[in-house]
Amino acid sequence: MKIWTSEHIFNHNWETVTVGQWQKYPNPHNQAVVGTDVVDRKVVDGVLHSHRIISSDWGLAEWAQRLIGANKVCYASEVSMVDPKNRLMEMHSKNLSFCNFVNMEEKMTYTPDPLDSQRTLLRQETVVTVQGVPLTSYMEGIIVNTVSSNSSKGKAAIEWVVDKLGQECRALSLSSSLDKIKNEILDLKHTVAESLIQPAKKSIEELQQDLAKLELSAIKLDLSLPQPPTLKAEEHTSTSPTL
Repeated sequence: MKIWTSEHIFNHNWETVTVGQWQKYPNPHNQAVVGTDVVDRKVVDGVLHSHRIISSDWGLAEWAQRLIGANKVCYASEVSMVDPKNRLMEMHSKNLSFCNFVNMEEKMTYTPDPLDSQRTLLRQETVVTVQGVPLTSYMEGIIVNTVSSNSSKGKAAIEWVVDKLGQECRALSLSSSLDKIKNEILDLKHTVAESLIQPAKKSIEELQQDLAKLELSAIKLDLSLPQPPTLKAEEHTSTSPTL
C-alpha cells in the first residue's frame, strides 16, 4: 500500500474554485476523463450532496495490460458534499474498474486558506493498493506517480476553467456595457429629436395661425361695400324751382 498526499494554494476565493471544480471537465490539460454522469444529487440542510460516475481512459502500457487486462474505459465512483455556509467542499472517489487488482481511494478537500480567506487550500490524499499480480510494490509506485501527474493536470485544469469563467464574465460585462451605451445613444437621439421637433411644431402652428389671419383679412377686403344712389339728370331738373 502506498499513500500520496499533497497541498496546493489557489489564488482565488473558495466560491470561484469550487465552481471551477464542477466545470473542470472537459479541459485541454487532462483529457483522460471522457465523461461524468450524475447518479444522485440532493440538498440536505443547505448542503449539496452528489454522487457521480467518472469515466476515464487510463492509457495503460502494454505490459500493464497483460497483467490486469486490456486497456479500456475505466469507471470510478465519486461522492461529494458542498457546504457553502461553512465554505467546505469534500470529494471522495474510488475506482470501480480493475478493483480485483488495484484499489485507489482519493479524498480532496477545498477550504479557505487559513492565512488568506481570498485564497483556497486544496488538500489531497490518495491510497493505492495493488494485489493479486506480480511486482505489487512496483505497480503501486507507478500508479502513485500517475496520480501525482494527473493531480498537476487537475490543478492546471481548474486554473484554466477559472480563467475561462473570468473571460466569460468580462465578455458579459462588456456586452452589458455596450447594450447600455446603445440604449443611452437611442435615448439621446430621441431627446435631441424631441428637442428639435417641439420648436418646429410650435413654429408651424404659429405660421398656420398667421396664415389663417391673413386669409381672414383677404376675405374681409373682398366684400363689396354699398354705393350711394345716383340721381338722373331729369330728376335734378324737375325738382329745381321755377323763376
